[in-house]
Amino acid sequence: MTKKIELKDSGVVFLPEPHEYWLGDKKLNGITGMLHRQLFPDEFDGIPMANINKAADYGTSVHASIEDFDKNWINDGTQEVADYINICHEYGFVHEASEYTVTDGTNWASNIDKVYRVSDETFSLGDIKTFGNLTSQKIEKTRWQLSIYAYLFELQNKKAHVDKLFIIHIRNKAKKDGSFDHISEVVFVDRIPSDICKDLLDTDLRGEQFQNPFSIPEEIKNQEAQIRQLIETKKEAEEKLAEIKANILADMEISGVKTWATDTMRLTRKMPTTRTSININQLRKDHPEIDYSLYAKTSNVAESLLIAV
Repeated sequence: MTKKIELKDSGVVFLPEPHEYWLGDKKLNGITGMLHRQLFPDEFDGIPMANINKAADYGTSVHASIEDFDKNWINDGTQEVADYINICHEYGFVHEASEYTVTDGTNWASNIDKVYRVSDETFSLGDIKTFGNLTSQKIEKTRWQLSIYAYLFELQNKKAHVDKLFIIHIRNKAKKDGSFDHISEVVFVDRIPSDICKDLLDTDLRGEQFQNPFSIPEEIKNQEAQIRQLIETKKEAEEKLAEIKANILADMEISGVKTWATDTMRLTRKMPTTRTSININQLRKDHPEIDYSLYAKTSNVAESLLIAV
Protein backbone atom coordinates (compact mmCIF):
# COMPACT_ATOMS: atom_id res chain seq x y z
CA MET A 1 0.00 0.00 0.00
CA THR A 2 1.44 3.35 -1.07
CA LYS A 3 1.67 6.23 1.33
CA LYS A 4 0.22 9.57 0.30
CA ILE A 5 3.04 11.98 -0.52
CA GLU A 6 2.90 15.41 1.07
CA LEU A 7 4.75 18.02 -0.98
CA LYS A 8 8.05 19.14 0.49
CA ASP A 9 8.69 22.78 1.32
CA SER A 10 11.63 24.06 -0.74
CA GLY A 11 12.93 26.43 1.93
CA VAL A 12 13.21 29.10 -0.76
CA VAL A 13 11.94 32.61 -0.06
CA PHE A 14 10.30 34.29 -3.07
CA LEU A 15 10.25 38.09 -3.22
CA PRO A 16 7.44 39.07 -5.63
CA GLU A 17 8.33 42.69 -6.27
CA PRO A 18 11.90 42.16 -7.54
CA HIS A 19 10.87 38.59 -8.57
CA GLU A 20 13.82 37.02 -6.77
CA TYR A 21 14.38 33.64 -5.15
CA TRP A 22 16.57 33.34 -2.04
CA LEU A 23 17.81 30.24 -0.24
CA GLY A 24 19.39 31.50 2.93
CA ASP A 25 21.75 34.28 1.86
CA LYS A 26 22.10 32.96 -1.70
CA LYS A 27 20.12 34.36 -4.60
CA LEU A 28 18.98 31.61 -6.98
CA ASN A 29 18.39 31.83 -10.72
CA GLY A 30 14.87 31.84 -12.16
CA ILE A 31 13.74 29.68 -15.06
CA THR A 32 11.85 32.27 -17.15
CA GLY A 33 14.85 34.54 -17.67
CA MET A 34 17.07 31.58 -18.55
CA LEU A 35 14.60 30.39 -21.21
CA HIS A 36 14.47 33.86 -22.72
CA ARG A 37 18.26 34.03 -22.69
CA GLN A 38 18.94 30.56 -24.07
CA LEU A 39 16.04 29.56 -26.32
CA PHE A 40 13.62 32.44 -26.97
CA PRO A 41 15.62 35.70 -27.19
CA ASP A 42 13.30 37.21 -29.81
CA GLU A 43 10.06 36.49 -27.93
CA PHE A 44 9.13 40.16 -27.45
CA ASP A 45 10.74 41.65 -30.55
CA GLY A 46 8.58 44.29 -32.18
CA ILE A 47 6.06 44.43 -29.31
CA PRO A 48 5.68 47.85 -27.62
CA MET A 49 6.59 47.83 -23.94
CA ALA A 50 3.19 49.36 -23.08
CA ASN A 51 1.48 46.32 -24.62
CA ILE A 52 3.77 43.94 -22.73
CA ASN A 53 3.04 45.67 -19.42
CA LYS A 54 -0.71 45.73 -20.08
CA ALA A 55 -0.73 42.01 -20.88
CA ALA A 56 1.35 41.28 -17.77
CA ASP A 57 -1.07 43.22 -15.55
CA TYR A 58 -4.03 41.30 -16.94
CA GLY A 59 -2.24 37.98 -16.48
CA THR A 60 -1.33 38.85 -12.90
CA SER A 61 -4.93 39.70 -12.04
CA VAL A 62 -6.24 36.44 -13.54
CA HIS A 63 -3.61 34.42 -11.69
CA ALA A 64 -4.54 36.14 -8.41
CA SER A 65 -8.27 35.53 -8.87
CA ILE A 66 -7.79 31.84 -9.66
CA GLU A 67 -5.32 31.37 -6.81
CA ASP A 68 -7.80 32.99 -4.40
CA PHE A 69 -10.41 30.51 -5.52
CA ASP A 70 -8.11 27.48 -5.21
CA LYS A 71 -6.69 28.45 -1.83
CA ASN A 72 -9.61 30.21 -0.13
CA TRP A 73 -12.69 29.15 -2.13
CA ILE A 74 -13.34 32.80 -2.96
CA ASN A 75 -15.10 33.32 -6.29
CA ASP A 76 -14.78 36.95 -7.37
CA GLY A 77 -17.43 36.48 -10.05
CA THR A 78 -15.15 37.06 -13.04
CA GLN A 79 -15.61 35.10 -16.26
CA GLU A 80 -12.03 33.88 -15.97
CA VAL A 81 -12.70 32.17 -12.63
CA ALA A 82 -15.95 30.70 -13.99
CA ASP A 83 -14.01 29.29 -16.96
CA TYR A 84 -11.35 27.88 -14.64
CA ILE A 85 -13.99 26.14 -12.50
CA ASN A 86 -15.54 24.60 -15.61
CA ILE A 87 -12.15 23.39 -16.81
CA CYS A 88 -11.41 21.74 -13.45
CA HIS A 89 -14.79 20.00 -13.54
CA GLU A 90 -14.37 18.87 -17.14
CA TYR A 91 -10.86 17.47 -16.71
CA GLY A 92 -11.15 16.33 -13.09
CA PHE A 93 -8.30 18.56 -11.85
CA VAL A 94 -7.85 18.23 -8.08
CA HIS A 95 -5.95 21.25 -6.77
CA GLU A 96 -2.97 20.48 -4.55
CA ALA A 97 -0.90 23.67 -4.59
CA SER A 98 -0.62 27.08 -6.26
CA GLU A 99 2.62 28.98 -6.83
CA TYR A 100 4.50 25.96 -5.48
CA THR A 101 8.22 26.73 -5.28
CA VAL A 102 10.67 24.10 -6.54
CA THR A 103 14.46 24.17 -6.48
CA ASP A 104 17.53 22.07 -7.04
CA GLY A 105 18.78 23.42 -3.71
CA THR A 106 21.84 25.00 -5.28
CA ASN A 107 21.30 27.24 -8.30
CA TRP A 108 17.72 27.25 -9.54
CA ALA A 109 14.24 27.98 -8.24
CA SER A 110 10.84 28.82 -9.68
CA ASN A 111 7.13 28.83 -8.84
CA ILE A 112 4.77 26.35 -10.51
CA ASP A 113 1.40 27.95 -11.24
CA LYS A 114 -0.67 24.85 -10.45
CA VAL A 115 -0.03 21.41 -8.99
CA TYR A 116 -2.89 18.92 -9.23
CA ARG A 117 -3.01 15.60 -7.40
CA VAL A 118 -3.70 12.53 -9.51
CA SER A 119 -3.01 9.84 -6.89
CA ASP A 120 -1.00 9.32 -3.70
CA GLU A 121 2.29 9.58 -5.61
CA THR A 122 1.30 11.18 -8.91
CA PHE A 123 0.75 14.83 -9.80
CA SER A 124 0.10 16.95 -12.88
CA LEU A 125 1.47 20.43 -13.47
CA GLY A 126 -0.41 23.29 -15.11
CA ASP A 127 0.58 26.75 -16.26
CA ILE A 128 -2.04 29.47 -16.69
CA LYS A 129 -1.68 31.61 -19.81
CA THR A 130 -3.80 34.61 -20.75
CA PHE A 131 -2.40 35.33 -24.22
CA GLY A 132 -4.72 36.46 -26.97
CA ASN A 133 -2.98 34.09 -29.37
CA LEU A 134 -1.29 30.93 -28.14
CA THR A 135 1.34 30.66 -30.87
CA SER A 136 3.52 27.62 -31.50
CA GLN A 137 6.49 29.49 -30.00
CA LYS A 138 4.58 30.26 -26.81
CA ILE A 139 3.47 26.65 -26.53
CA GLU A 140 7.04 25.44 -27.04
CA LYS A 141 8.40 27.84 -24.42
CA THR A 142 5.78 26.65 -21.92
CA ARG A 143 6.67 23.04 -22.75
CA TRP A 144 10.26 23.74 -21.76
CA GLN A 145 9.12 25.64 -18.69
CA LEU A 146 6.82 22.87 -17.45
CA SER A 147 9.35 20.14 -18.26
CA ILE A 148 12.00 21.89 -16.16
CA TYR A 149 9.42 22.30 -13.39
CA ALA A 150 8.68 18.58 -13.57
CA TYR A 151 12.41 17.80 -13.29
CA LEU A 152 12.81 20.06 -10.23
CA PHE A 153 9.51 18.83 -8.74
CA GLU A 154 10.62 15.18 -8.81
CA LEU A 155 14.08 16.18 -7.60
CA GLN A 156 12.55 17.92 -4.58
CA ASN A 157 9.87 15.28 -3.91
CA LYS A 158 11.87 12.07 -4.27
CA LYS A 159 9.03 9.55 -4.56
CA ALA A 160 6.65 11.75 -6.53
CA HIS A 161 5.91 11.27 -10.21
CA VAL A 162 4.69 13.91 -12.65
CA ASP A 163 1.99 12.60 -14.96
CA LYS A 164 0.76 15.29 -17.36
CA LEU A 165 1.84 18.81 -18.29
CA PHE A 166 -0.62 21.30 -19.71
CA ILE A 167 -1.44 24.93 -20.41
CA ILE A 168 -4.66 26.36 -19.01
CA HIS A 169 -5.44 29.05 -21.58
CA ILE A 170 -8.02 31.53 -20.27
CA ARG A 171 -8.86 34.94 -21.61
CA ASN A 172 -11.88 37.24 -21.55
CA LYS A 173 -10.86 40.65 -22.88
CA ALA A 174 -12.81 43.23 -24.83
CA LYS A 175 -11.62 43.91 -28.37
CA LYS A 176 -11.53 47.28 -30.08
CA ASP A 177 -14.66 46.41 -32.06
CA GLY A 178 -16.62 45.86 -28.82
CA SER A 179 -16.65 42.05 -28.99
CA PHE A 180 -14.94 39.79 -26.44
CA ASP A 181 -11.89 37.62 -26.92
CA HIS A 182 -13.22 34.67 -24.92
CA ILE A 183 -10.88 31.68 -24.65
CA SER A 184 -11.17 28.71 -22.30
CA GLU A 185 -9.10 25.65 -23.19
CA VAL A 186 -6.51 23.14 -21.99
CA VAL A 187 -3.49 22.41 -24.18
CA PHE A 188 -1.45 19.35 -23.21
CA VAL A 189 2.28 19.35 -23.99
CA ASP A 190 4.80 16.53 -24.22
CA ARG A 191 7.40 16.41 -21.49
CA ILE A 192 11.04 17.00 -22.42
CA PRO A 193 13.29 14.38 -20.77
CA SER A 194 14.88 15.48 -17.50
CA ASP A 195 18.43 14.82 -18.71
CA ILE A 196 17.93 17.36 -21.50
CA CYS A 197 16.47 19.88 -19.04
CA LYS A 198 19.45 19.38 -16.73
CA ASP A 199 21.83 19.84 -19.66
CA LEU A 200 20.13 23.15 -20.49
CA LEU A 201 20.46 24.40 -16.91
CA ASP A 202 24.09 23.28 -16.63
CA THR A 203 24.97 24.86 -19.98
CA ASP A 204 23.53 28.20 -18.88
CA LEU A 205 25.48 28.08 -15.60
CA ARG A 206 28.68 27.62 -17.61
CA GLY A 207 27.82 30.72 -19.62
CA GLU A 208 27.59 28.73 -22.84
CA GLN A 209 24.92 28.61 -25.55
CA PHE A 210 22.67 25.55 -25.40
CA GLN A 211 22.14 23.60 -28.62
CA ASN A 212 18.42 22.88 -28.71
CA PRO A 213 17.89 19.32 -30.00
CA PHE A 214 14.30 20.20 -30.93
CA SER A 215 15.08 23.22 -33.09
CA ILE A 216 14.96 22.84 -36.87
CA PRO A 217 18.40 23.21 -38.53
CA GLU A 218 18.78 26.30 -40.71
CA GLU A 219 19.29 24.25 -43.88
CA ILE A 220 15.87 22.66 -43.36
CA LYS A 221 14.26 26.00 -42.49
CA ASN A 222 15.61 27.32 -45.79
CA GLN A 223 13.73 24.54 -47.60
CA GLU A 224 10.36 25.43 -46.07
CA ALA A 225 9.14 27.45 -49.07
CA GLN A 226 10.16 24.67 -51.44
CA ILE A 227 8.44 22.03 -49.29
CA ARG A 228 5.24 24.09 -49.19
CA GLN A 229 5.34 24.56 -52.97
CA LEU A 230 5.88 20.84 -53.62
CA ILE A 231 3.04 19.87 -51.29
CA GLU A 232 0.71 22.35 -52.99
CA THR A 233 1.80 21.11 -56.43
CA LYS A 234 1.19 17.50 -55.36
CA LYS A 235 -2.27 18.44 -54.06
CA GLU A 236 -3.18 20.22 -57.32
CA ALA A 237 -1.86 17.30 -59.39
CA GLU A 238 -3.88 14.76 -57.36
CA GLU A 239 -7.06 16.85 -57.71
CA LYS A 240 -6.54 17.18 -61.47
CA LEU A 241 -5.80 13.46 -61.84
CA ALA A 242 -8.95 12.58 -59.87
CA GLU A 243 -11.00 14.80 -62.20
CA ILE A 244 -9.51 13.14 -65.31
CA LYS A 245 -10.08 9.64 -63.88
CA ALA A 246 -13.70 10.45 -63.09
CA ASN A 247 -14.29 11.64 -66.68
CA ILE A 248 -12.59 8.56 -68.15
CA LEU A 249 -14.60 6.24 -65.89
CA ALA A 250 -17.83 7.93 -66.96
CA ASP A 251 -16.90 7.49 -70.65
CA MET A 252 -16.07 3.79 -70.09
CA GLU A 253 -19.42 3.26 -68.33
CA ILE A 254 -21.29 4.89 -71.21
CA SER A 255 -19.34 2.79 -73.74
CA GLY A 256 -19.81 -0.39 -71.69
CA VAL A 257 -16.13 -1.34 -71.80
CA LYS A 258 -13.88 -2.59 -68.99
CA THR A 259 -10.46 -1.96 -70.55
CA TRP A 260 -8.82 0.59 -72.80
CA ALA A 261 -5.15 0.44 -73.78
CA THR A 262 -2.57 2.44 -75.68
CA ASP A 263 1.07 1.61 -76.40
CA THR A 264 2.13 3.08 -73.05
CA MET A 265 -0.93 2.99 -70.79
CA ARG A 266 -3.65 0.58 -69.75
CA LEU A 267 -6.97 1.75 -68.27
CA THR A 268 -8.95 -0.86 -66.35
CA ARG A 269 -12.42 -0.25 -64.97
CA LYS A 270 -12.79 -1.89 -61.55
CA MET A 271 -16.38 -2.92 -61.02
CA PRO A 272 -18.30 -2.11 -57.83
CA THR A 273 -17.91 -4.66 -55.04
CA THR A 274 -18.24 -5.03 -51.28
CA ARG A 275 -15.60 -5.57 -48.65
CA THR A 276 -15.97 -7.47 -45.40
CA SER A 277 -13.82 -6.75 -42.38
CA ILE A 278 -13.84 -7.80 -38.73
CA ASN A 279 -14.65 -5.30 -35.98
CA ILE A 280 -11.85 -6.45 -33.70
CA ASN A 281 -12.89 -4.20 -30.80
CA GLN A 282 -16.43 -5.56 -30.79
CA LEU A 283 -15.11 -9.12 -31.08
CA ARG A 284 -12.85 -8.62 -28.05
CA LYS A 285 -15.79 -7.21 -26.11
CA ASP A 286 -18.13 -10.10 -27.01
CA HIS A 287 -15.52 -12.87 -26.65
CA PRO A 288 -12.88 -11.86 -24.05
CA GLU A 289 -11.97 -15.53 -23.55
CA ILE A 290 -10.23 -15.72 -26.94
CA ASP A 291 -6.42 -15.41 -26.99
CA TYR A 292 -6.03 -13.00 -29.91
CA SER A 293 -2.24 -13.24 -29.85
CA LEU A 294 -2.61 -16.64 -31.56
CA TYR A 295 -4.09 -14.90 -34.60
CA ALA A 296 -2.14 -11.66 -34.58
CA LYS A 297 0.19 -10.89 -37.45
CA THR A 298 3.10 -8.50 -36.98
CA SER A 299 4.43 -6.53 -39.93
CA ASN A 300 7.32 -4.10 -40.09
CA VAL A 301 6.40 -0.50 -40.92
CA ALA A 302 9.13 1.64 -42.40
CA GLU A 303 10.11 4.87 -40.70
CA SER A 304 8.46 7.90 -42.28
CA LEU A 305 8.14 11.66 -41.92
CA LEU A 306 4.86 13.54 -41.42
CA ILE A 307 4.86 17.15 -42.62
CA ALA A 308 2.00 19.48 -41.68
CA VAL A 309 1.78 22.96 -43.20
